[in-house]
Amino acid sequence: MRILSNEDVRASLTWDAVLTALSDAFLNKDEYLIPDRVVLSASNDRSLLTMPCLSSEGYFGVKQVSVSPENVGRGLPIVQAWYTLMDPNGATILSAEADFLTCIRTAAVSALAASYLAHTGASTLLVIGTGALAPWMAEAHAHSRKYTKISIWGRDGEKAERTATEVRSRLPNVLVNTTANLEQAIRSVSVVSCATSSKDPIIRGAWLDPIHHVDIVGSFTSTMREVDTDAVLGSDVVVDDRQTVKTEAGDLISAQSKGWKFTQIRSDLAEVIRGNFIRGRRPTLFKSVGLAIEDLVLARLLVGS
Repeated sequence: MRILSNEDVRASLTWDAVLTALSDAFLNKDEYLIPDRVVLSASNDRSLLTMPCLSSEGYFGVKQVSVSPENVGRGLPIVQAWYTLMDPNGATILSAEADFLTCIRTAAVSALAASYLAHTGASTLLVIGTGALAPWMAEAHAHSRKYTKISIWGRDGEKAERTATEVRSRLPNVLVNTTANLEQAIRSVSVVSCATSSKDPIIRGAWLDPIHHVDIVGSFTSTMREVDTDAVLGSDVVVDDRQTVKTEAGDLISAQSKGWKFTQIRSDLAEVIRGNFIRGRRPTLFKSVGLAIEDLVLARLLVGS
């Protein structure tokens, strides 16, 4: 059995391999059994998640996740996770820290979607959020598309600058800066990537133009929101999974109060990869809640099977 630390996971995965594996997995999603995740709520807004997945070959993986917003004040990660993978014979072949695994797969799915959904000439990116996921979002997007400028926005200016410094270290050939005016920042870029734990909308539909592509990955419960209802109503919505978002995508669930319906989803990621999506004259909005298939696929890469 392999036992891997976060750094081991980071050293073992490349963006090319991850993006290819995820693309193949979404194209063949019906070959995986993906039960609903179990989400438990604890005190102080803490959430505990269990995410299982079974492949048609018999590989079974489970990720356990703790989301603790109060950890910001403790100097600890908000999201902490562990992954276990069993082979078709029932033997445990991998046990790994999954903090970086979660960041990598989440960022890669967003970058994969943007590679299809953003305008061909898009060259400017805004990353909203200053948590552990933010640098990974910037890095993944920059691997999928040549950006000339990446901006970072966060409510805390010092944290935004620290995030920008980390992104610069990863992407030395890209101009990286921080921005204080969120509306102005959104209006000045083509692609917006939002990864926060917000319960109140951060992105306003009034700020979006047809040239925009927006991906929102932070919310994973019905009470979390990163965009307002106008953004949902005014965009072509694409999701990672049509069924899962009905119970876990707070941004979309809330929009129902203003008449939006889940039948208005334009496409899911698998359909986009197959080439079944044609961009129209509205912004594109990609909502990802994160699927257990993504973790299983990366775990398989880690064991080389």
